[in-house]
Amino acid sequence: MSHSTTELRVPDGMPFQQVSDLLTGLYRPILAPSETTRRVFYDTFDWAIFHDGGALECRTQRSTRRLIRNDLDGASPPLSQTLAGEPGFASDLPLGPVRERILEVCGIRRLLPRVEIESHVTVFRLVNDDAETLLRVELETMIARNPGVDTCGPLASRIHLVAEPYHEQTAQEVTDLLAERLGLEAVETPILSEALSACGRSPGDYSSKIEDRLDPDQRSDEALKVLLRSLFATLVANLDGAREHLDTEFLHDLRVATRRTRSVLGQAKGVFPADLLEDYKVRFAWLQQITGPVRDLDVYLLDFDRYREALPVRLRPSLGAVHSFLSARRSEEQGRLPVAFDSPAFADLMREWRTFLEAPVAEHPAESDAAAPIKALADERIRRMAKRVRREGLAIRPDSPATDLHELRKSCKKLRYLMELFQSLYPRGKMTRLIKLLKTLLDHLGLVQDLAVQAEHLLDWAKQMHAEGQADTETLLAMGALVGQLLGRQEQARAAFAEVFDQYLHDDHQALFRALFDRS
Repeated sequence: MSHSTTELRVPDGMPFQQVSDLLTGLYRPILAPSETTRRVFYDTFDWAIFHDGGALECRTQRSTRRLIRNDLDGASPPLSQTLAGEPGFASDLPLGPVRERILEVCGIRRLLPRVEIESHVTVFRLVNDDAETLLRVELETMIARNPGVDTCGPLASRIHLVAEPYHEQTAQEVTDLLAERLGLEAVETPILSEALSACGRSPGDYSSKIEDRLDPDQRSDEALKVLLRSLFATLVANLDGAREHLDTEFLHDLRVATRRTRSVLGQAKGVFPADLLEDYKVRFAWLQQITGPVRDLDVYLLDFDRYREALPVRLRPSLGAVHSFLSARRSEEQGRLPVAFDSPAFADLMREWRTFLEAPVAEHPAESDAAAPIKALADERIRRMAKRVRREGLAIRPDSPATDLHELRKSCKKLRYLMELFQSLYPRGKMTRLIKLLKTLLDHLGLVQDLAVQAEHLLDWAKQMHAEGQADTETLLAMGALVGQLLGRQEQARAAFAEVFDQYLHDDHQALFRALFDRS
């Protein structure tokens, strides 16, 4: 039978001695040895566990380390399992209830220390005349720290009343007594939130999603700077993680922020000076280019198990050499990223772009659309791009070259980014519906192109591995079989394009496009 726990907050400045004196007068306490506990709370960079309603802590006490997952609202009992080292990826944790609970939530993101709490706990037991323990009373003082950096400050002290089975009534009596005599109240704020607040942070303080709300009547130059500043903040937030390759999503989010920035620049004609737009389009394209090889190899390695499983069982072990080859290539390319991020070109880009974003807009701008309402500009730019997607898609034939589908995919990406950037200007439900529709089309176009590109890369790698003596005959045969699999799937996806695009062209969807963006 499990123990029940009640947690009370001690008012600032109240000494624990008052609590001890009060309980000593009514119960028989037995003092136990005091304990020091180190608690490090972990989450992914995008706070996946917090958004799932939980808190994950690694608790070290008397040289024993446990990983504990609590509900923030205390609705369910904690999950706990022993742990030998520090958490890394959820998939690398030993089997246990915590791993099972967080694995799908965290996915491929690394668990990172978010805040640390050092606790000093004074413990005594309340016993009856037969020396039977009725209640364990834990008096806890705490200090919050940024992991490995500095001390943020003390936290409010807490009292934990842990009732032994069948003695819950004693816990309730003590709770009522402490509330009546000393004004202690039940804890309402999770300790994670309180510790983060003490360190100047809040859970959920990072998201790659676009959450800026624009005023439809706001000047276009001001509104675009709001969006660009948000994208720049996302880019900067992911730099260290991308540099250190903490997990693959840091570089992914950095590249998405870069692509969205380029999309805004491509649609800002008439809002900002043409020479400025051209300069930064080139420089952000360079950033996209230097980060591309690492991301491509990340994707191959993330999908590697799926590649392996696509082959007959007999050939699967032969792909081990390919995995080693790709891992070595990824490490090589990853080593080039810090060099690029430390380069004068990158430093100049970051500094000059920040200066531009922080500078106030001109009171009387020379550009024709700078002072126009952002809603009008968004309507026009989205409408124009939607027409391009429709026109390019209708021109696709079964024998159209692959470059035509690639151009359509690029136009779809630009349209999607515009709709995501400006979605706060439109009815949420309708905009979400169209973005999901566009994502379905984009996913299909991406599948057509990516399968062909992956097959080409595998053929190139097979030649390199053969030339360098890194592939035996069975490895080359396995790679050839995989190329055949990829090209077969690519042909199937290409044949299904018309059906997918017909769904995009459905009268209801096109009517919704016109209703939202066609104001003529």
